[in-house]
Amino acid sequence: MNPLLRRFVDLLEDGLAPDGFVRRGPVYRYLDADGNGIALDIQRTTAMYGEVEFFVNAGVLLGPYVRYFLDDEDPRLDVIPRHGVWEHRLVAEDDDHRFSLADEAGADRAAEVVLTWTRANVPRLKGWLGDYDAMLAAVAEDGERVRRARAEQLASGEWKPGRWPDGTWREKVIRLYRDAERGDVGAVSALIGTPKAVDPDSVHAAALAYAEQRRAERKG
Repeated sequence: MNPLLRRFVDLLEDGLAPDGFVRRGPVYRYLDADGNGIALDIQRTTAMYGEVEFFVNAGVLLGPYVRYFLDDEDPRLDVIPRHGVWEHRLVAEDDDHRFSLADEAGADRAAEVVLTWTRANVPRLKGWLGDYDAMLAAVAEDGERVRRARAEQLASGEWKPGRWPDGTWREKVIRLYRDAERGDVGAVSALIGTPKAVDPDSVHAAALAYAEQRRAERKG
């Protein structure tokens, strides 16, 4: 590993460890007993000679949705932010998403940017884990914030940092698994629309199967 990237990775590992994150390769993961969690990863990009460039992605993980992606694989080893129901790409300096390391001071600054974000946001993200109502409330709040930011941008003619919410949600997935967790096969079927035509490899089929499993468990 490039020495500058190694310095950055180690600083993040030390900074995230108190919050329960474990690093494996370029991914930092926090998982609870039900498989819900948070993942951050370092996504390398092509850089000029002598520089290291990458993105830092974050995701909030919903246990049953993770199992749809990974099947029998171990989420502690394989889950990444794109398996989440909420995803965000952190902002580096100058409102750019691309982190660039040219020297040790730059690696230290980049690590502090990421750790400042995690210190401010990890408690909020942990509050969503396994709590469907909290996630859906956050979806609604973010939607209202987007509407306000869009109206402000149209009125002023310019984009202003900090007005838009971090990240994007997979709202339908959250609703599917909320109803599936309750064993409400009818509600899941209604969200899917045409369950008989569902692709057996799709998330719709996975959520329906999970709903049937939970319904059977509740009856038992």
